[in-house]
Amino acid sequence: MIESNSIFNEFLEYIDKITPLTSDERDILLRKVIIKEYKKGEIIIQEGVKSNYIYFIHKGIVRNFISQNNKTLNFRSEGMIVTGYSTYNYDQGFKSKMNVECLEDCTFILISVDTIHYVVENFKYGDRLGRYLAEKHILELLELLIDIHSKSIIKRYNELNVKYSNIHQRVSQHYIASFLGTTPVHLSRLKTKHNNHKRISPGM
Repeated sequence: MIESNSIFNEFLEYIDKITPLTSDERDILLRKVIIKEYKKGEIIIQEGVKSNYIYFIHKGIVRNFISQNNKTLNFRSEGMIVTGYSTYNYDQGFKSKMNVECLEDCTFILISVDTIHYVVENFKYGDRLGRYLAEKHILELLELLIDIHSKSIIKRYNELNVKYSNIHQRVSQHYIASFLGTTPVHLSRLKTKHNNHKRISPGM
């Protein structure tokens, strides 16, 4: 059973960090969003297909991936937004740039693109929401590029658990290795080497 009140409250707390809402605006927004559950393995956004919704993750973890080589590009978990990068793909008719797959049973709040436009045009500080979503996507992509070119695989692996709670217990090592740009076998070797080094270092 979905506990809608707690889900809505969590969503409103997320929005309040971006832009303050009046009581009336909060009521209007909640009437325009949808709570929906998906099963593990379901594709909620499909590469090359127009997506009409932005997804706020209440429960669960997902991965963004491209069909070519089934390459995992990043992850999203509780309290995060996932879009498939369709919202800003004006040149290609707002078609998603990647697939989004549920790696666990997930619960989302779905916000339609029309609702985002309504908020931007009609809420007192609604324009902040549109700017925030666009700027956050750009910043996340920039940080990902910097990490890829400046950090080792094992450092990026260790940092995953900070960003995504318990990800190593929740997500297949195959997907994590794909995200890190390596193979599960090579990742396992790097982890073993890193752990052995940590055990030796204190006695040196």
